[in-house]
Amino acid sequence: MNVGSIIKYYRTKKGMTQTELAEGICSISHLSKIETNMYSANEETVGLLLDKLGLKLDEIADNLAELKEILQEFISSVFMRDTATIDTLFEEMMQKEDYFETSEYVNLFHLYKYRYFLNKADLKEAQVQMKILQRLKTTFDPIESNILTFFNGFHYTITEKTEEAIKALNKFLENPLPVGGQWVGEAYYLLARAHVSMNQNEAGLIFSKKAYDIFMNESNFSRQVHSQTIIGISYMRLNLYNEAIAIYKPLLQNTRMFFRDSLYAGVLVNYGRCLHMSKQYGKAQKYLDEALELAEPYTESHAVGLLIWLENVQKNRKVNKQWHSRVQLLKESYKETYGKYYYHYSTYLEKLEFSQLEGVKYAVKWLYPYLVKHQNYGDAREIIEVIIDYYNDIGDFTKTKEFYDQWRLLIEKERIYYG
Repeated sequence: MNVGSIIKYYRTKKGMTQTELAEGICSISHLSKIETNMYSANEETVGLLLDKLGLKLDEIADNLAELKEILQEFISSVFMRDTATIDTLFEEMMQKEDYFETSEYVNLFHLYKYRYFLNKADLKEAQVQMKILQRLKTTFDPIESNILTFFNGFHYTITEKTEEAIKALNKFLENPLPVGGQWVGEAYYLLARAHVSMNQNEAGLIFSKKAYDIFMNESNFSRQVHSQTIIGISYMRLNLYNEAIAIYKPLLQNTRMFFRDSLYAGVLVNYGRCLHMSKQYGKAQKYLDEALELAEPYTESHAVGLLIWLENVQKNRKVNKQWHSRVQLLKESYKETYGKYYYHYSTYLEKLEFSQLEGVKYAVKWLYPYLVKHQNYGDAREIIEVIIDYYNDIGDFTKTKEFYDQWRLLIEKERIYYG
């Protein structure tokens, strides 16, 4: 317990000078050393100082226990994705900010503030908090240092610095220390997401299964669903469609019953994608139509569903007026969000519908380079296979080899785990 910091906090709060508090108890220089925790005062001196401030040591201990409990409940709510409780507890933390600043929990307080702003995707405030943490780093114990590594890994995932995220999360898992199963489960889950985004689907499958097992033990149902979704995506991308469908069928039922307003639409989209990739276009249409009815417009879930719906209708050769209007919707509505991903993809599909040559030319000039630059290697692989097939079909074997060599590089990237 940093009793000196607490004495200083309450002395300042009461408007007392060091001279007034020290009078009749100890020298001013002695009090100054106590308040800066440079000197461990004897029990009698501490007792007299606290009495003069109207405090008792057991009350201070109770207050510190309350701070610890607030922090524990806060991070547990973050991992359980309990948004309302997260906000309530954060407000409570901020009301006690001065007290946190004087306590032994000051580092955790600032670490959890950093995590809160990342949770809100408030990168500006997160950066402000990071500067504070950089100043505090020299006072971190090993657990606090590793927590910062973990939170930085999360920061990298939401800013799409995927390779950095994988490195940070692996570093955290080298020695996770006694922080609890939820932390390790979340790290495995974030690793799974990162690997899948790099099209490293075997790694994604391994880590998502590890995450799922931990979340089962921790009764974290929402993260169980998220982990199962990644398991399904990994199977799907590995062309193990029966295994993916076996994951998605119970997922659909569970999310429809318990997460209809939050997770169900996303699972519908992923299941529709799985059916699309296994060339069950008619069946996929049913689930994608339902997903678009449920997904809130202008959200990423709606955009993903719209894109897969467009691809599915095009593959099924049922392009109509609705298809063309939805291409324009995707192109115009999402061009200012999520980078230019949906803009380039919708333009590519539109040109591909006009002529295969125009579609391939656009893919070569704009879509494929964009996907590689932003490390969307799974999508890049699908597009480059279309390009290779086109040049092979028209007998341009120089171009075929050029893009085949790039395809091989993408395959190599799938085998690099950045561990």
